[in-house]
Amino acid sequence: MRVLRMPLSGNAMIGLSTVNCLNGGKGRLGPCVTALGIMACVMGAYPLLNFIPVAALAGIMLVVVFHTFKWFTIPMILAALLPRSLRNKLSLQRKVPRIDALVIIIVTILCKWPAGTNIAVAVGVGVAICSMSYAWRSADTFEVIVSEENEIKTYFVHGPFFFTSANRFLKILNADTDPEVVEVVFSEATSLFDYSAMQAMNKISAEYKSKGKQILFKSLCSKSTKLLMKAQHLMAETEYTERDMEVVNLKGVEDDLGDIPEGLHGDLGLALEKFGVPNHRNGSKESVVNHDDLRVVVGSNDGDLLKAPTRSVSRMNKKSPGCIMVCPCTGGV
Repeated sequence: MRVLRMPLSGNAMIGLSTVNCLNGGKGRLGPCVTALGIMACVMGAYPLLNFIPVAALAGIMLVVVFHTFKWFTIPMILAALLPRSLRNKLSLQRKVPRIDALVIIIVTILCKWPAGTNIAVAVGVGVAICSMSYAWRSADTFEVIVSEENEIKTYFVHGPFFFTSANRFLKILNADTDPEVVEVVFSEATSLFDYSAMQAMNKISAEYKSKGKQILFKSLCSKSTKLLMKAQHLMAETEYTERDMEVVNLKGVEDDLGDIPEGLHGDLGLALEKFGVPNHRNGSKESVVNHDDLRVVVGSNDGDLLKAPTRSVSRMNKKSPGCIMVCPCTGGV
């Protein structure tokens, strides 16, 4: 006979589900009997509950807590609060990040203390602490590399650009000592997240222009340019360019896709299988397959050649353009 595990669902039913499963109620009959018993107590038999000793109810809750609590997490939290030397002596190698352990402890305490707090307040405080921790860690990944060539100074920016890194960005650039032409190049991992980053860009631009110098922000992703366009009335001093989509030439493409360069075979193969490839590839004609934002060109005057992907008109009107892995955008085929 096939046994089905069907615990009762819902937050208020955790205790009943635990007691039900511990007493063998793992099939369909156990949850049904429990549900009918609760319905009877609520609809008319609630006076009988007064005859149940409080000690029995407390014992049931203790059993539920004992079986639902993850006891192995206690040494993990303790290990997170100890230095490495003590962890090695006590053989406590399993640990969680300290900030996670701190959040668990704070949320647990705030559920009952001080007076007036509850689980909703505790969860809100925990989310706030985790958000601040993430912002702090993200700020450490922000870095700027400076190079100067042919009287053009270039700042290569890498990492998330928001309020935690905006002040550092303002301190790095110096309009007094920089040359007449300055370029700020954003990497593929850099995006604008909030108004503080945009304000920093506009402030820097205004400062350079006041000294008769030119500064250009280059290679912004589509999401960043969208934010700047929405706030263009606040970004009057800022000059920027959007990142161009790269076009990679893949030579010698055959019907079986056998000689596609390594690393492109998987996604490109799926793309060609999904959208199709024209039959004529004699090199004298150019065949085009258009599907939404994906444009695959097969054949050219230089020989058997496939170029993928290229920018189409509809790309500017859609949020997730279809593309192959050789392009820098985030969407997949």
